[in-house]
Amino acid sequence: MINYFIISGNQNVTESIKKLLYYERKFAKTFYHIEELRDFISVDDYGVLYIVESNSYDLYEVSGDISLEYPNLKVILIDKLENIDYKKAMYVGATDIINVDFSEEEWKQALVKAESIIEMKMEDFEKKSDKKQGRIITVASTKGGIGKTTLSVNLGVSLAQRNVKVVIVDLDLQFGDVPLLLDLQPKQTIYEWLKESYENGDGKVTPYLTSDKKSNITILSAPTLPEFAELITGEHITNIFNQLQKDFDVIIVDTPPSFVETSLVALENADDILLITSLDLPSLKNGKLAMDTFKLLEFKDKVKIILNRETPMDGMDAETVESILGQKMEASIPSDYKTVISSINLGVPFVLGASKTAVAKGVEKLINQLMTEKEPKKKKDKKRFAFRRKKNNKL
Repeated sequence: MINYFIISGNQNVTESIKKLLYYERKFAKTFYHIEELRDFISVDDYGVLYIVESNSYDLYEVSGDISLEYPNLKVILIDKLENIDYKKAMYVGATDIINVDFSEEEWKQALVKAESIIEMKMEDFEKKSDKKQGRIITVASTKGGIGKTTLSVNLGVSLAQRNVKVVIVDLDLQFGDVPLLLDLQPKQTIYEWLKESYENGDGKVTPYLTSDKKSNITILSAPTLPEFAELITGEHITNIFNQLQKDFDVIIVDTPPSFVETSLVALENADDILLITSLDLPSLKNGKLAMDTFKLLEFKDKVKIILNRETPMDGMDAETVESILGQKMEASIPSDYKTVISSINLGVPFVLGASKTAVAKGVEKLINQLMTEKEPKKKKDKKRFAFRRKKNNKL
């Protein structure tokens, strides 16, 4: 069932919305502040929420918080014509934004759009309960240059060689390098999916995937321009995951070295979180901060620590890593600079082009450990968190 809610301090606009809904035989509950709404609904409720401009709150900020905390609510913003910012509305997860002096036709179009998205989500939820869902492995790191993307690609290719249907989602939306490591030049990216399919089509992500025949891997590429990254929201990523889980056995998600909304969604939806670290103090310091954050968000049970570029080093070893991060390591990947750099430059993953090397065998060993866990741990009820899109908190 679709519910209808209004957050408003403008009585005239509120009455106009309620009147139009009444003509549709629909009824809305009105609130004057976001806290009243939080006390009334649960995260599982489906509904359309109108947020009307007010001097007592920032409607864009409220929309951003609501979109993250209550993903089943579709937000329609109502603002003065001179203040309407379509790009900002999209950025905070609103389905649409209309003028305070809206016409009935304009109001109706916004409502139909929101309801259609909700109905699609409800249908997807019903189907998910009857189908086996693909396993999501989110690969995270504490800083750039640690080998996270290289491991993501080689893990995916290694799984694909075992006839596992794998897709890699490049969520390093500003500077993603997944295609580079496979010597691919995708014509379609997550940005084209957003503009052509999600906003103006059937929402299907499959036509925007790129396949690599030599490695048998499929990828969803990051945008070609960094400025497009800010248009991708957590809601978009959730939609993509829901679709890919129906078609793939494993979804590997390569994330940026920062806590932004899209990477938090990837961590929240993961069956396994691979935290990549190395034998240097900056990585371990930030790794400790990451582990503390995972514990706070109740993700820690899903975390597996992977030591990359392991090499003998005075005063620093695997026990040091475990002591600082407070958890046993899942696996270690030996250091092999020449093999890895050659692999990157050639665009051929080392599990294919140098399968006999120690670094390739390290990846194979990790795959064996992951594959022995036939059923991923059952996910806990998702903990919703308020996360302002204005803040990109570095780990």
